[in-house]
Amino acid sequence: MMRSVSIPKEFDPENVRDRSAPEVRMYRDEVTSREPMASVLANNPEIYFVPPKRSAEWGQWEFRPGSYYDTTTGAKHAHWRDVDLPVATRDIERLRSDFVRWGYCKIDGAIAPDQVEILRNRVLEQAEGERLAGIAQKTQSGQNINCCVNKGRCFEALIEQDPSVVQGGPLIEQLVDEALGTGWICASLIAAISLDGGVPQALHQDQGIAPDSPHPLTLNLLTPLTDVDETNGGTLLIPGSHRVLTDAARTGEPVGVLPPAINVDAKAGTIVMIDGRLLHSTGINHTDTPRIVMLNGMQIGAMRQQENWMLSVRPEVIERASPKLLHRMGFQATTGTQTNEGHGFGAAGQVGEPAGALVDFRLAADRGDYVRVGELGPDSTPAELAAPFTLREVVAKARAGGKSAPLGIGATGVNAKPA
Repeated sequence: MMRSVSIPKEFDPENVRDRSAPEVRMYRDEVTSREPMASVLANNPEIYFVPPKRSAEWGQWEFRPGSYYDTTTGAKHAHWRDVDLPVATRDIERLRSDFVRWGYCKIDGAIAPDQVEILRNRVLEQAEGERLAGIAQKTQSGQNINCCVNKGRCFEALIEQDPSVVQGGPLIEQLVDEALGTGWICASLIAAISLDGGVPQALHQDQGIAPDSPHPLTLNLLTPLTDVDETNGGTLLIPGSHRVLTDAARTGEPVGVLPPAINVDAKAGTIVMIDGRLLHSTGINHTDTPRIVMLNGMQIGAMRQQENWMLSVRPEVIERASPKLLHRMGFQATTGTQTNEGHGFGAAGQVGEPAGALVDFRLAADRGDYVRVGELGPDSTPAELAAPFTLREVVAKARAGGKSAPLGIGATGVNAKPA
């Protein structure tokens, strides 16, 4: 019940606001600091960090010679070719050394050729099925398949690092244990397909918190299902940038001029483990063959809400909750986190923002009519493609709410260029 009595003036919103000018707020500098990225951008003007964001601009960007994406592999790069950069290996000591020093390492043949074929075929079938169903997620680089755990048993095993799908699983799990500590969790599993004519991704860090942390709090297991290099959008990264940015955050000194980015080159099945603090991004596919990389994000267990609101909150509380309460409980995707079947990517996470609202997924589950996107392919029946996917309904509602849904549902397939 709401009280009708007057409240002390110290609690009055107007009084609180009057006594909270920016200059008197605690931790003002720490909370509002844009470092280390602010000085990275200021001192590296030749690095074009921000490609077009709106889907209407995809495919209309200007290629800028000398930009971070106008590059090649480390072995061919004038700046890096004489440097002992990471190599594909199964030597655990070398892998440890590469990861600590350069922010990434390459586990050679972590997935065997027959295992790669199973995963690749399932990705291509699913991509085509989602396109035919009209629910494909367009990205500036091509097409993503989200929530892969729902879309094939092989993906479940990939998250688990089960040797039946990942022959190098035991070695990989040991390395992740050492980097993150035991008890780490999976942030997401996405199949990222880069297509000819795609826009490069902005260089970024996956670890958006604690830039001065002495060890990574997140990492990404990049699994190429096709050979990757500078020709087809091999992942862009700046070797050693994790240490540069961490040192700057720890000392408060600005970041100076960074070394140039390179494209990762790796054979299909080589797992590239990337520190969450390393600057990296998707490159440009200059070929007419889809480039497929599985993005298997891992993070420390503490980077999740203590309360599992999505399951524990009573239905009647959710139904009457205000946008602010829903936001606080986590029913709102925020800057790419806590998405539901991909819905919410790119959402700013503002209170009541339709593009990131997740509550309808939970309400559908409570009613017993939540229809998840499962396995689809070119042989799916019209009824399977036209199924009443809850994802379709939520995105339509978000668009009707006045904001474009970041999911980017459209009819782009694996052989089409982003529009």
